[in-house]
Amino acid sequence: MSLYSKLRTAMHNPQKAILYVTLGRSNYERVELKLGDIHRYSQIKPQNQLEAHMLEPSDISDHLMTLYMLTKQLNLQSILELGTRTGKSTVALLLAAKEIGGTVTSIDIVDCPEAKAKVASLGLTKYWRFIEVDDLLLEWNMPVDHLFIDTAHTYDQTLKELQKFEPYVNMGGVISLHDIVAFPDVLQAISKYLSERNDLQLYKYFNDNGLAVIFKEG
Repeated sequence: MSLYSKLRTAMHNPQKAILYVTLGRSNYERVELKLGDIHRYSQIKPQNQLEAHMLEPSDISDHLMTLYMLTKQLNLQSILELGTRTGKSTVALLLAAKEIGGTVTSIDIVDCPEAKAKVASLGLTKYWRFIEVDDLLLEWNMPVDHLFIDTAHTYDQTLKELQKFEPYVNMGGVISLHDIVAFPDVLQAISKYLSERNDLQLYKYFNDNGLAVIFKEG
């Protein structure tokens, strides 16, 4: 686009022009894409609780169906979630658990009242156990089918969580980790942990802050 065309566009859309100057090109383009997504999503009529939940804007919305699908289709009945926050991933995992007779244990260092209220409002409490504790200080000795990690996003924290909890993941199970793009240290920790393993197969999603899916092969 020529400078003249850019100036004409700015004159017709002064708010966008200010946003462009304030954010810079790359950040502005990301905002434009997200606003476009919100507009497109507004045309969708959700058919179930999961789809309604996915349409609520968040930094993990694009991955909720993946978490649900993996859990349900692979019959991953014992689910351990590290990091709960507002309960976005929690609800997706719980909706899958409800379908297959599974349970979700969520661990967070804070109380997460918003997540608790959301789980209760959807009638999912019977499938859920919440523990307020630092996950690295928790004594854990239970088998896990799906381990989901979305906590502090530092290299050390992620690596220690993998070292502590991955051994409890059953063969044929899954480990998923959010924010591998937004926080590169997460992906670096994953790469380090997998560097000497040939039974863990990694698949990466780069959209919506990134998601890693690791299959533990038998």
